[in-house]
Amino acid sequence: MDGRRAVLRTRPYFVRFHAMAKKELFRTLLVKAVKTLIVLFTLFSIGWFVEQLPFAQALPFFSQKLPVSVFLSAVVSLLAVAAFVGFGAESVPAVDGLLDFVPKAGELFCNIVKILSLLFAYYAFQAAIFPFISDFEWIYQSFFLGLTLFFLSRAGLQVYRASEEISRFLLAILHPDKQETSG
Repeated sequence: MDGRRAVLRTRPYFVRFHAMAKKELFRTLLVKAVKTLIVLFTLFSIGWFVEQLPFAQALPFFSQKLPVSVFLSAVVSLLAVAAFVGFGAESVPAVDGLLDFVPKAGELFCNIVKILSLLFAYYAFQAAIFPFISDFEWIYQSFFLGLTLFFLSRAGLQVYRASEEISRFLLAILHPDKQETSG
């Protein structure tokens, strides 16, 4: 009986420690998100400014098909994609700690960030790529479709692998007095 009391006495400490750790992980994730938003805002401000320059709109870069403003906009978009994917990679440990009931939650989050980055990149690079592949737009679309399906299938498989742990977590929330046993 004394052993049970000792466990009961230490449990509130564990719960407080666990809540404090989650709060710190959330704060870390929030700092990374705000940092990324600041970087993205700065990059898009630069891109908008470059697009507004009258002498950059008419000046060709490689050929008459690609003005300097479109090229610089594509470069800024590439930097934005890199910053956003970097945020996803940096956030893996924090997301793993916050969503500890989902195995490899950080990796799942990173795959979702990559999918969102691909959706952004698809539209961001069209103006710089389409003039050179006028009859072969299907290659551009197939490339992005393939990458998106790849990361989407990885995310789907991760959710499938974690479905039992997610189910146990949800059942524990719905019925906190009953402990689910494996079987």
